[in-house]
Amino acid sequence: MDYPDCSDLEAASRRTENAMRFTDIPRTSKLFTDFLYDYEKVSSFYSPFGRNDSPLIDHARKVGSQRFDRENVCDALERINRRAASSDLTFKHIEMLRREGSVAIVTGQQAGLFTGPLYTIHKALTVIKLAECLRNEGVEAVPVFWIASEDHDYEEVNHCKLVDREGHLQTIRYESRERTEDAPVGRVRICDGISQAIDEFISFLPPSEFISEIEQDIRESYSSGAGFAVAFAKLMARVFRDYGVVLIDPLEEGLKQVAAPLYSRAIEKADEIALALVERSRALEEAGYHAQVHVSEDMVPLFILDDGRRVAMTRHDDRFSLKNSDRSFTKDELVELALRCPNCFSPNVTLRPIVQDWLLPTAAYIGGPAEIAYFAQLRAVYETLSRQEPCVLPRASFTLIEGRHQKTMKKHKLELRDFFDGLHPAITKVVEQSLDRGSSRMFDETERTLKSQFDKLEKSLLRADRTLADASKSAREKMLYQLEHLRTRFVHASARRDQEVFRQVERACTTLMPEKNFQERELNIFYFLSRYGPGLIGELYDAAEIGFSNHKLLHIGGVASQVINAR
Repeated sequence: MDYPDCSDLEAASRRTENAMRFTDIPRTSKLFTDFLYDYEKVSSFYSPFGRNDSPLIDHARKVGSQRFDRENVCDALERINRRAASSDLTFKHIEMLRREGSVAIVTGQQAGLFTGPLYTIHKALTVIKLAECLRNEGVEAVPVFWIASEDHDYEEVNHCKLVDREGHLQTIRYESRERTEDAPVGRVRICDGISQAIDEFISFLPPSEFISEIEQDIRESYSSGAGFAVAFAKLMARVFRDYGVVLIDPLEEGLKQVAAPLYSRAIEKADEIALALVERSRALEEAGYHAQVHVSEDMVPLFILDDGRRVAMTRHDDRFSLKNSDRSFTKDELVELALRCPNCFSPNVTLRPIVQDWLLPTAAYIGGPAEIAYFAQLRAVYETLSRQEPCVLPRASFTLIEGRHQKTMKKHKLELRDFFDGLHPAITKVVEQSLDRGSSRMFDETERTLKSQFDKLEKSLLRADRTLADASKSAREKMLYQLEHLRTRFVHASARRDQEVFRQVERACTTLMPEKNFQERELNIFYFLSRYGPGLIGELYDAAEIGFSNHKLLHIGGVASQVINAR
């Protein structure tokens, strides 16, 4: 196992030989790329911690010296992790967190079915590695994974995806019969139907020596009667049994009690928080960026639980009203309720990180592009509530390229970017390079001739009648569209004449860029663990970048994983 070095967290963004810069990846936001590569442009929206002129180590020591309710929080963490059957190392880390001066490196994610998409694993690996880095520098740092059990969007967590034995993308869903609409997903109970979902999931995995252990871990974690968040925690504890990650479930009553004063303070300052967020969002948009979270001047940063459902509130003068209801509270009534019954409340996205950093001595938070975007808005909330911001860093980002797919890519001179827009561009490149070059050149020649002739025709028509020139442009577009349609049919017909080549490229596309999206956002970790075994987690740990990192391409499937050139 490699030992990480966190002396220069900006170094990862300069390592491009074996990675892709996010500026080269479609649909990446400008806010995220400037955060990574042109920080001065966004410096007013983020804390400087982690940059070379403001070292994370110094920030961590400052955070560790501040006062936190360590005993009550760590007592709650022990209960949560005992329910999850976490390893002994996790409990050693909880004991470390009790000590003054220790800090937490935190990430979080929704409790996706069977751990959800791959980036859940990438997030956990990043906090584990960054915590070890700080410990090597003399700072007692603990990796913490925040299970977003209070989220109420069940449709976001009730499924996962993998590639089946034939190379097709499959979605496994679990619909719980014991679910209240808009209830926190952590309160959803798993019923007997989970067995069918597990059967389906296992049936899609390739036969291997690792399947029996995987099936046992999943069945014992997702047993009938368990809460959705507890099941997720149990499986995460098994995946990371050797790494001591501390799992935190914010629905734990002891944590709610510790958070009660912050809830009441957020209610007292609800108008200031809303106005600060609106102003910060406006500043982001005026700077040419997007506001990740929609905010309004009447918003309240807390949900209230009404008959088990999370209900948003709005504020008008000194009254707080439940949305789509005639019920309302005065500010004093709501403050008193928050202190008396913190379990009656749940923070929304604008307050959740502040709750996290009230409970934990958070030196750094590891997030994906969307989370990093909303931290640009949340600085306003930290300032309003006089709370210390964490260092915000991106999670490790990978595409895992199996040996067979690497062989296909090398043979046909394909790169990951060739799959960005799906199968067709990749197949087109294969056909044009190797399968039917002559016909491909004829299409190119025909397209050039059409454009050239229409250019001449339009110049002539302009002299006669401008409306005829407009009609010519319309005819040009229709003819070129039909030519492109014919070309697409030709490409797929040519590829299908060599079924083996077509299937190889199709399999590679499905695994590397499923549904035109990054693999880490779609596929589940057990697709890979069923093929390469639990040792793959250690290989991913070694390859994970900490700091302001690029998107890494990782070749797996040999004796050991190795990074491959992105170019």
